[in-house]
Amino acid sequence: MKRYIIFLVIPMVLQSCSSIYIPATRSIPLLDKKGEFQGEAGISTNSIYANGSYAITNKIAASVNGNLSYRNFSNRYDLLTDIYTKDPSGWFTPDYRGKFAHRYAEVSVGCINMLPNTPPKLPLKLELFGGMGMGKSTDTDRFYYDSHYKSDYYAVFGQGNFGIKHRIFEAGVSLRLAYSHFNYTADICNWQNEHSFYQNKTDVIHAEPMFFARVGKGNLRFVYRLGVNFAYTLNPVEEFGDFRGFHGYGNLDHTIFHLSIGASYRIGGKK
Repeated sequence: MKRYIIFLVIPMVLQSCSSIYIPATRSIPLLDKKGEFQGEAGISTNSIYANGSYAITNKIAASVNGNLSYRNFSNRYDLLTDIYTKDPSGWFTPDYRGKFAHRYAEVSVGCINMLPNTPPKLPLKLELFGGMGMGKSTDTDRFYYDSHYKSDYYAVFGQGNFGIKHRIFEAGVSLRLAYSHFNYTADICNWQNEHSFYQNKTDVIHAEPMFFARVGKGNLRFVYRLGVNFAYTLNPVEEFGDFRGFHGYGNLDHTIFHLSIGASYRIGGKK
């Protein structure tokens, strides 16, 4: 049994590396009443994150969220690789190295308490949010004459949260559908210190399901999240397929799996 768990976890960790696009560790508040606040902070395989949500009324809430990958404040891209990790040898050896220093922030507004008549012993919650965010990814290829890469992007998204909220535990699923527009630039330097500049504007749609669980007593709870990111590049440019941040025939590179742990704190409001 342990072997099967290891075989399952290792590929997920390997594909949770830092990339030009890392899915947001979003706010999934499951709020109850006006004045209620939930804040959460934690770490993942590639980033630190923090988010907060506040119930403006018994039906409307607002959220803010931010992610910062490890490369912004250390020499590590993620838990597995640092900036000096070399390309793996061999033609058929997959490259699971992390890349890019990634940062992202977003705001959203949504409807809460969309299932008001659930039984007290089975307190189900449904929420729908919509919002927008902005991000930036930067990197330097130290093994290719210190070539520089940058991508600024914005995203718009819709998100649904569904789960059970008990006094000891909370669990459920969140599904986000998003559109992102990337403005990518590359400053490629050769061995003669000659520079070539490239630019590519790319549009991507995302489907990002995420499972979560919060366990604890009182206001403070331990949080575990597991998410997947399915991304489709709408306008790939084949000549960018070999550039840092892209793969295949010009499809944008992205982090596929997301694993994180953290802690949340909730302050109750008045009905």
